[in-house]
Amino acid sequence: MAAQVCEEIQRDIESWLILGHKRPHLTVVLVGENSASHTYVRNKVKAAAAVGICSEIILRPKEISQEELLDLTGKLNKNSRVSGILVQLPLPGNEFCFIWKIYQ
Repeated sequence: MAAQVCEEIQRDIESWLILGHKRPHLTVVLVGENSASHTYVRNKVKAAAAVGICSEIILRPKEISQEELLDLTGKLNKNSRVSGILVQLPLPGNEFCFIWKIYQ
């Protein structure tokens, strides 16, 4: 079933490109050194590539401030190259509560 879904997504992306649209691009923001999160993100990048989605990982240290993280996500949101943004959880500290309130 998973393979079938991946094939359908890949066909949809190819159809999208044939219509002249740009290739989807996922940007993942990964904060800190949580090994499970790093593994999870690597798997997301592989899955994206398998269906024809470009992706990138932006690594930030666990000491990043809320202001810096919000600034980064704001810039990514305005970047026409970026189709989707994923801020990988868990975030160190209380940043998630703050970001969730802003983007609700």
